[in-house]
Amino acid sequence: MTPISRLSKSAGIAPATAPITSITIEVFLADSHAARYRDVVQGQPEGFARVLEILSDPEQQTELLAAERYGRPALAGIVKVVEADEAIAASLAAPAGARFRQAVGVAVRLAMESLGWSRTGRKGPVRGAAQFKRAEHYQPTHLATPSMAAGDRARAALEAVERIGDEGERAQTANDLLVALAQTRGAEGRPF
Repeated sequence: MTPISRLSKSAGIAPATAPITSITIEVFLADSHAARYRDVVQGQPEGFARVLEILSDPEQQTELLAAERYGRPALAGIVKVVEADEAIAASLAAPAGARFRQAVGVAVRLAMESLGWSRTGRKGPVRGAAQFKRAEHYQPTHLATPSMAAGDRARAALEAVERIGDEGERAQTANDLLVALAQTRGAEGRPF
């Protein structure tokens, strides 16, 4: 058990209750920034597929969140598992290893965003890692940027919702949100 695992258990963060998200190659390439790493996805398919499998594992998602809750970059929570994987290790050691590391960072961002966290703009050391030196810190989205205008926060929340589930689930969520908004505004006597 990793130190983060022990901390997450002591903090009451159990893998069984972790939010579950699935990061697939299609999800990865649908993101405009991640799409710039198509060469990594195509050039090192086995190693990158393993990264996405790790990021889609509920236990590893718990480790991502636990690392941030204890002041470490999210990547620090899973870096041992990532670096211990043979396919990933081969990709990291390849001539394009630096680009592969960058793609891993983007994949971590996508996982954290789908778990309801956003980038802070700060990086921290990934202690104990052989291949990763620094990584992005994340914070719960509701804490992201209090100085943002209300409209910007609302748009950011809607963009996050748009990445959850399949098309049917997104349509149902959009409908539920509009109904709730109409009811709230109606109860306050405001037009919708």
